[in-house]
Amino acid sequence: MKLPPVALTAPTLCPRCDAPALVAGPILTVDACARCTLHLRQCGRCHGVAGPFDQYCGFCGFEIIRQGRGALWRAWPLAAAALVAVLAVVVYLAVHR
Repeated sequence: MKLPPVALTAPTLCPRCDAPALVAGPILTVDACARCTLHLRQCGRCHGVAGPFDQYCGFCGFEIIRQGRGALWRAWPLAAAALVAVLAVVVYLAVHR
């Protein structure tokens, strides 16, 4: 049976097996749980541990982004829509001259 947290601190246990996931300090130094080999990620805001398929931190609600992709990665649909709009205007002006 899990006990309620003593203080409002981010979870540092593996979501699958409740083994300690952090080795030392607030920075996650392992990619997987040592006991059950679940791939782990860390929240950028509260440094809590999250599972491999979590999109948001279960503690603070911050969006967890995949490694290697920054916040600008989410803006590519807007850039594609702007490019399509510019091309549509160019074609319209070329046809209606």
